[in-house]
Amino acid sequence: MRNLYFLLLFLFSFASIHGQLKEYKKEIIKADDLLRFENYNKAALIYDELVKKYPDDVYIQFKAGECYLFSEGRLGKCIELLEKVVPQYPIENKGNIQAIEARFYLGQAYHLNGRFEDALKTFEKLKSQIPPKRFEAIAKIKREMQYCKNALELKSKPVQFSITNLGPIINTEYDEHSPVINLHEDLLLFTSNRETTIAQAEKGELYVENIFYSRYRDKKWITTRAMDLNTEANNATIGISPDGTKLLIYQNDGIVGNIYVCEMKNDQWGELQKLPSPINTMANETHASFSMDGKTLFFTSDRIGGFGGKDIYSVNQLPNGEWGKVRNLGPDINTEFDEESPYIHPNNKTLYFSSEGHQSMGGFDIFKAIRNEDGEWGEAKNIGYPINTPFDDLFYAPTIDEQRVYYASKRDDGLGGSDIYLIEFPNDHPNELSVVGGFVYTPDGAPASEAKITVREKKTGNKEGVYRPNANNGKYIFIIPCGQSYTMEIELNKHKTVIKDFKVPSGKSFARKKTTFYLDPLVLKVDK
Repeated sequence: MRNLYFLLLFLFSFASIHGQLKEYKKEIIKADDLLRFENYNKAALIYDELVKKYPDDVYIQFKAGECYLFSEGRLGKCIELLEKVVPQYPIENKGNIQAIEARFYLGQAYHLNGRFEDALKTFEKLKSQIPPKRFEAIAKIKREMQYCKNALELKSKPVQFSITNLGPIINTEYDEHSPVINLHEDLLLFTSNRETTIAQAEKGELYVENIFYSRYRDKKWITTRAMDLNTEANNATIGISPDGTKLLIYQNDGIVGNIYVCEMKNDQWGELQKLPSPINTMANETHASFSMDGKTLFFTSDRIGGFGGKDIYSVNQLPNGEWGKVRNLGPDINTEFDEESPYIHPNNKTLYFSSEGHQSMGGFDIFKAIRNEDGEWGEAKNIGYPINTPFDDLFYAPTIDEQRVYYASKRDDGLGGSDIYLIEFPNDHPNELSVVGGFVYTPDGAPASEAKITVREKKTGNKEGVYRPNANNGKYIFIIPCGQSYTMEIELNKHKTVIKDFKVPSGKSFARKKTTFYLDPLVLKVDK
């Protein structure tokens, strides 16, 4: 009888342990699957419970640390766990890939947490400990080491600026990013994965991305609204023409992303139109920016023939309205890594973009390059710390005087996810520019949309640019330096040419939320 009792006790204990092991494996498999598919936030909730339930399980601590590295607001816990895990995975065991990964993730966590010296030491030690034949691992470690060195250098020369969260009218608990702003800073468009009548998601999942807008009235941003052009696919803002009449949009079309454009007519946005080949291809085209005259498009693509990953290209529009040959911007801009979010300044000389290469301090950083008179791009320069951070920094939308920037970032004072901020630099920027506008009509009062407006600096005769009036209202705008005199020549077939001199005083430099410097409206006369 006693033996039977112990036998039953043993069988019960075995069944209980077996059941616990089964439940243990089930929970770990579920969390690991979510981690593998990069659903970090949902995986983190499961790992939270597993860490509490099995506080001495090294494997769970390791996987939780890996997950927390990519989850929001968990870097401290990630470091705490990985610092415990590393001694439990001896690096001397050459076949244990987890020993390498644990140290690599710990180095990344230090780096993202701003502990650049600790990160560099961790990577240097790891590099000395792994076999030389692990070429791919060593290359990744060297890249992280360079990020750390770049970060230490940039941190030693911080950029002075103030930063303001645009607040709950714009930002929510969800992600807001990709801000685009018109010249007058009274129309802001951006992307968010918040809930809408179109955006639907299963419980615990994110909504698809859609486009929203807000207008600036009475010194504040007013109610945010979803754009009518949103579809059931992912839609994202990527650029706007300087005159605010053409909006560039990214749309996910199945396995590839494409660039679309919609035009404003009679104060209403039209339907989305997919840009033709050679802009869109079977590769991914993701971001774009119009030149001041709307005749050149800068865009990113991972098409074959680049320097690696996504590169930045440009293409000119031909007189017949078609797009010409696509040109890669070359090795001064593009690297073996990804480049993203190009923004060509209205002066047509300054290019802002994001890159994982060049002197990045980690992930994507924002860079600035200047084009010389020969059309060649100068050195891509990092715009500095702490605008750039160890995290991905993209979507940099400066105003024309470059004193203010609308910018998306994840910060401690945010409302949740990525928020949109306004960066303002000290009021001593040398780029004094003015927005000059006016209207030109035909004798019957219709917009002179086919007129060609050439602006030259009066003293030197240097051409500032050639512009066309808006087809809807005859309005033209151009951006030129202050404190100079200019000559404007307006030509239209079968009409008399108009030559008009004007001066933009120094006091007319463009300032936030101020009006354009308008010239008197002009009505062209028929050339008899």
